[in-house]
Amino acid sequence: MWKTAITSLIAAIIGGALVFGGITYVIPQEDSATTKATTTTSAPDTGAKSSQQALSPAEIYEQFNNGVVHVRSVFTGARTDFFGFPIVETQVAEGSGFIIDNTGLIVTNAHVVEGSNVKASQVTVVLSDKSEVEAKLLGTDINTDLALLKIDPGTRTLEALELGDSSKLKVGDSVYAIGSPFGLEGTMTEGIISALNRTIDSPNGQFKIRNVVQTDAAVNPGNSGGPLIGVTGKVIGVNSQIAARSGDFAGVAFAVPSNTVKDIAAQLKDKGRASHPWVGISGLEINKELADLITLPVDRGVLIVQVFQGSPAAAAGIRGGDKRLITNQGEIIIGGDVVTKIDGTMITTMDELISIVRDNKVGETVELEIYRGGKKESISLKLGELPQSASE
Repeated sequence: MWKTAITSLIAAIIGGALVFGGITYVIPQEDSATTKATTTTSAPDTGAKSSQQALSPAEIYEQFNNGVVHVRSVFTGARTDFFGFPIVETQVAEGSGFIIDNTGLIVTNAHVVEGSNVKASQVTVVLSDKSEVEAKLLGTDINTDLALLKIDPGTRTLEALELGDSSKLKVGDSVYAIGSPFGLEGTMTEGIISALNRTIDSPNGQFKIRNVVQTDAAVNPGNSGGPLIGVTGKVIGVNSQIAARSGDFAGVAFAVPSNTVKDIAAQLKDKGRASHPWVGISGLEINKELADLITLPVDRGVLIVQVFQGSPAAAAGIRGGDKRLITNQGEIIIGGDVVTKIDGTMITTMDELISIVRDNKVGETVELEIYRGGKKESISLKLGELPQSASE
């Protein structure tokens, strides 16, 4: 059996997408291969409040609930009626968020404040004291389903939460989700980390969010953008998606890891958008069965299926497949280069390839070890920036 690069965990958005219609909830059939957790550049945590010792659930709620907010987004659109008269429609999406800086920076999910490429016309933040403050949208990154808001605290003293290090998490660690499920502000649920290094689709379906934290803490519509908090009070993820057959919580929820949040929040603060390194290929995981079937020189690595036009891979001369082969597993495309290493690190799956790429920055150069026609070669590839319309 072999997997293509597009195999991923299918889950359902749990917040702002409610604005634009129904959501199909499905139980995932399989998840992508495990990837290595990555540590990214920290965003400023000025005024962040945390503890180094394990806290009880009551202490978690008492100390950190004030840093969690309710987010209400208004979307305004226009259409014409049967007679051609203009009609202005207003719809509202609700989710959660949390303060990361006492100057008023707030993290939430992109899908809470943006849908179908339309940003909210107005965003209101409801603080823990029930006061409502209009928020400015500093930027969104639909590829990681994250957004950064800014409010003017005025004379208020905001209580910020600190982003922890998600690379240090372990399955079985206790976690707490705080947010506004079904609009019920200040709700906390408790669970454990059920799994690590999951891969889920971004809301636009064009990007894979990796190193995702899976939890059985109850997460429901309205929890989107709220914090998943560890026992020391640090945020270890942003609640984003659930897997269910109906829309009710079924024990499987996913949070974007805090190390990703640090990186993206810093970029959104600095420039209002986030950039991601891009190679521009699709590939097929190689195993011994496939290697024997098509006579490859190695039985581990990634067989390049397609090289996207105008991509960094195309500029570097990477070659995709040019022949079709019908197997008992379906049709596959063969004849492309086989990638076995990146910067000296052996890879066996497309997820591992992309994970290593993501450890680099746009404009940096990586060295690929490839096999072409049975001959080993080394190719330098300068990473580009992922286009808005591109996949991996």
